[in-house]
Amino acid sequence: MEFDVSFSVYDITVPVMVHGLNVMDDYLDHAQALERTRGIELGRILGERLAPDMLTFGEQFSVSCNKVGAHMAKLMQRDAPAPHNTPMMYPALKERLIETRGFLQNVQPEEIAGAQSHTYELMPPIVRGWFGGDDYVRHLVLPDFFFHISIAHAILRRLGAKIGKRDYLGNLSQQSGSDYS
Repeated sequence: MEFDVSFSVYDITVPVMVHGLNVMDDYLDHAQALERTRGIELGRILGERLAPDMLTFGEQFSVSCNKVGAHMAKLMQRDAPAPHNTPMMYPALKERLIETRGFLQNVQPEEIAGAQSHTYELMPPIVRGWFGGDDYVRHLVLPDFFFHISIAHAILRRLGAKIGKRDYLGNLSQQSGSDYS
């Protein structure tokens, strides 16, 4: 028995990133709750880092949203939008997540149709060179996106938030059935 398991670039980027941004939104709620329950100064968690040479908790959100815009623009063969300089405050970061989700929800499948067959030039700081579309999506776009979610998760865990894999996976539902339990 054979199954057609082909996915478009749209299928493996836009809905996946919207889901991930929802997880990040929940992480901001967890951070605020942790500050309240532990008597931590409001906003202090936003400045926490997993390691000295890594971005802060708040920067994980800002940079992730900027990268979503840049990666999607590249896939749509458009100029990347200017990066936003989001203030490191919960309301501003939440608004940035909403804005980025809105951007993604307005991307139409035909705008990135065929993106897997294009070639993309990449510049430092991460890598310099040319990537084929499939490799760009599989080896940079998605791992880069999930890296920031993972680091935000790790920072919250290190600070004592009661979150786990289920929080990282977010609200899972089947398109053809009911919610997972």
